[in-house]
Amino acid sequence: MVNAPVVPVGDGSWVPFSPKVEHNGNTILYADNGNWFTHGAFATRGVTIGPLWLVIGEVLSTEEIGSHFLLKHNQFPVTRENAALSQPYYSRHDFAHIKRGEVKLFLKCYYNQLTALMDRETYTFWEHYFGAGQHKTHEEAWFLMQTRWMLYLENGHTISLFSAVPRKWLEDKQTIEVKNASSYFGKISFGVISEIGKNNSCITAYFECKGSRKPEKVFIRIPHPEARKPVKVEGGFYCYDTETVEVKNFKGRCSVKLFY
Repeated sequence: MVNAPVVPVGDGSWVPFSPKVEHNGNTILYADNGNWFTHGAFATRGVTIGPLWLVIGEVLSTEEIGSHFLLKHNQFPVTRENAALSQPYYSRHDFAHIKRGEVKLFLKCYYNQLTALMDRETYTFWEHYFGAGQHKTHEEAWFLMQTRWMLYLENGHTISLFSAVPRKWLEDKQTIEVKNASSYFGKISFGVISEIGKNNSCITAYFECKGSRKPEKVFIRIPHPEARKPVKVEGGFYCYDTETVEVKNFKGRCSVKLFY
């Protein structure tokens, strides 16, 4: 990163255009010569097997300045609409976004990749935008993993629910329910139901952990479909900035209720 040239990004700032380990800057710059066109794009090597894998590998914290630089230069010019230019499910900015609470950026990546690569006849995934590598289990698996992160995501001794679900998923009478999912804490079940159309407008969520190793805290994000803030919260401590209820001293089961 120290040796990489700085480049302008979309917000007017400049960041190091970081490389794979052994290069001076991202390979798309051709600073070290070479032949980098592969898999339908020049940017493939520097992005799909680039340094953002250090974040999901927990070498870099999502909050440190290095990760911030990597995310900024990853968005321009090597992605379009926050999806990589080739084999997008190899690009790990998705994990960094959701861990940092950047919901809109995560969803932009999630839906642009999904709609671009899913086959309209079979609903399996292509490997490439240009129709190569059909029925690709790698892409399907990462799509499912992204969906899992949206619904539940562990972080050390805590777990977060609904970290990146779209607001539309919680419109009136909508329900999300997951039963006996595998997690770092054993089998878990959880759900949420929206009843915002009633006079006593509310959204209710619950979480249950059956394993012997339980999370110390549970964070439940409840995004109101109209971005309204609750007037009353039962079952935990509410953060208005993140729309999240924190449940401390978790004992195995909890429920929260937000009134609007």
